[in-house]
Amino acid sequence: MRIALLADRLRVEERQLSEAFAARGHEPKLISPASLSAGFASDGSAKLHVASEATDLFTPELALDRGTATTERAALGALLVTTGATLVNRPATTRLLADRLAAARHLSFAGIPLAETVVSFGEVATFDAIESLGYPVMLKSITSDRGYPLAIIEDRDAAEAIVEHRTVLGDERGVIIQRFVAGPDHSVRLLVVGHEIAGIEQRALSGWRPGTETPYEAYRGAPEALNALGTRVIERLGSGVYSIEVLEQADGLVVVGVENLVDFRSLASRGVDVAGAIADFALAQVAATDGERRV
Repeated sequence: MRIALLADRLRVEERQLSEAFAARGHEPKLISPASLSAGFASDGSAKLHVASEATDLFTPELALDRGTATTERAALGALLVTTGATLVNRPATTRLLADRLAAARHLSFAGIPLAETVVSFGEVATFDAIESLGYPVMLKSITSDRGYPLAIIEDRDAAEAIVEHRTVLGDERGVIIQRFVAGPDHSVRLLVVGHEIAGIEQRALSGWRPGTETPYEAYRGAPEALNALGTRVIERLGSGVYSIEVLEQADGLVVVGVENLVDFRSLASRGVDVAGAIADFALAQVAATDGERRV
């Protein structure tokens, strides 16, 4: 089977995925999205070209998007599907993960506990929302964008500096402001593969601050409530390969984010075969898609 790993470089996770597919009889190929271009045929289908390849046709049967979910990655995924490829995650899932506001609304409609959230569409409204929620707050772009990283704002001076920078230099208007939820000294990440929680791990809470990322480590609490919450999120967002960020509060759990599952090496180092689970899920999606086409 022709399998593409859509990634800018070969990292530990892509090596593990390659090994997992090889163990199942397949040899995936690493393709950088930056090398792809697409043209439309008269029948509405798309043809992809890999700049570094001699052939103009790039037609994988299965593709795994290994990057952060963005609107551009969703567009690429939609084109890949048009060529007949099976994509993990589905374009609809990638669009949802890239659209933080849409994802939050989906979870809110399902009664999933979220941090108190306000969306503003201008500098004055942003300051007003921050003051109404109280410091500290988390500032996020409405859609996932590397140009607008998550920011923790702890006081008025920081708010003025960060908001002005993003508004004036970045031309950002619409933003999501979330109350920074106080809790224990760690956050918890649930790794979703298919319809299941493939693993749970935790990270020191200082990892929420940009530039001070700390490594994930084994989760030391009771997983029952987290598994139940993860199941509710999956029921709302659908199957796929993504992660759910959770904070454990004295009065319950709070979801603070969902995103494409790019990093999982920490669990793999503790003997959890995330790559194998992803490979099995992806291959099952191909089989399901082929079955639908034959019906």
